[in-house]
Amino acid sequence: MTDENSPRLQEFQSQVDDLRLSGGKANPERMAVRVAIVLFVVAIGLGLIAYFSSTSASDVRDQNESIILALVAVVVALGAVALFVRASLTRYFRYWLVRLVYEDRANTDRLIEALKEQSS
Repeated sequence: MTDENSPRLQEFQSQVDDLRLSGGKANPERMAVRVAIVLFVVAIGLGLIAYFSSTSASDVRDQNESIILALVAVVVALGAVALFVRASLTRYFRYWLVRLVYEDRANTDRLIEALKEQSS
């Protein structure tokens, strides 16, 4: 629909480059997604440990400790999911905002061209 080599797109890309937005290794959303994945794996491990320790325990107090460990695993898993969703939405909304700005500029250019054609 849009020409990738249009001067307007090149101007927009140069303006985005001038903003010096980080998109590389220091991207906090990527780090958050990695931390969320690690936390989720830890939660699964804690859950498995709680399960196997509760099945082998005969004392109620030992089973209660396993229940507490399982609850900690659930809390860690929920935190990991929340972190993942937050990072994903942040990336999506950033992309959406840049796209919206670009489309608004393109629409403004079309409007200006149409007004110029009408006046001439």
